[in-house]
Amino acid sequence: MSVRRAVAVIAALLAVLFAGGAAQASPAQASPASAEGPRAAAAHSDVRTAAVRTAAAGPFTAQGSCTYRNVSHYDAYTKRTWTSDWVCGNRAGAPLYACGSFISACPVIGWLDTSPSWFVCWGRGAWHNGGNNIWYYTKGDRMASGEAGHHGWGFIPAVDVWTSTDPWPGMTECNIP
Repeated sequence: MSVRRAVAVIAALLAVLFAGGAAQASPAQASPASAEGPRAAAAHSDVRTAAVRTAAAGPFTAQGSCTYRNVSHYDAYTKRTWTSDWVCGNRAGAPLYACGSFISACPVIGWLDTSPSWFVCWGRGAWHNGGNNIWYYTKGDRMASGEAGHHGWGFIPAVDVWTSTDPWPGMTECNIP
């Protein structure tokens, strides 16, 4: 584990302790694979799933790197069309939230079951175990029951997207409530 990652984990734990446990961690953030970092989590991912997603998304992106694409995605939740995306490695099975926060007003609305995945923009939200407050916006692979209103679109904390820097350089900042 890198020093930067260790400091981020300690800071996140201290934030939870001093906030009286108000923050919630997603289930995978507490798992042994994610505690070892994104590379270890990648090693634990299903190779068959990555191959399927790679075929759909284009060339596989290296850990810590994202690949720009000129493609369009219609977002039925915001009623806008995104004209490009970035394909990045991510934690398969990561939850998507209605907003960039773990608070109860922003429930899990779906999941990214595959890796790599595409992301159209980033925004600032709650601090998470990645040691920052950057969240990426995408359409999930699967919707949570009762969350059809978001049409599968939601935010994932940067800790679950394997970038070497956050926000990813060149990616659009999204202004989505």
